[in-house]
Amino acid sequence: MTKHNCLRCGEVYQTRIGDYHYLESGLDSLWISGIEIYRCACGESGAIPQPLKIHRAIAECLLQKETPLSGKEIRFLRKHMAMKAIDFAKLVGVDNATVSRWENEKDKPSDIADRAIRLFCAVRLGYKGAKQLIDDIFPKIDPQKQTTPIYIAADQLENFSCAKECR
Repeated sequence: MTKHNCLRCGEVYQTRIGDYHYLESGLDSLWISGIEIYRCACGESGAIPQPLKIHRAIAECLLQKETPLSGKEIRFLRKHMAMKAIDFAKLVGVDNATVSRWENEKDKPSDIADRAIRLFCAVRLGYKGAKQLIDDIFPKIDPQKQTTPIYIAADQLENFSCAKECR
């Protein structure tokens, strides 16, 4: 462990490589494995390398999950595509208020809307596994299945992927 001074509080902080609970993403159960983590009197923070690559891996992981998308996950996907809610709503085929209710978890999208969102995002992001979504993932989406945390793993070349445990 290396020791440095925190720029905010001036206290000594320590660094380590580990799993970081990436709450800044807007998702409650997202962890990034294998990144540098800083800890001091202020708390803990992670050095998020290549955030665009990490966000792409998160989006792909969300598209492949076998439980319905949550409101926070829909918001993450929309923001990752840099879309305003009103534009997203038009493309998904609902009104802006519906997207707002989904994202604020006041209402859940129908099974059809969930699949439409995933396909729309897959196409918009150029996701090469769109056919796999239809053939392998869509039949497995089960609202009764318990949602599991998402783990994004980093390798030494800073390539990121969804860990198998989160599906």
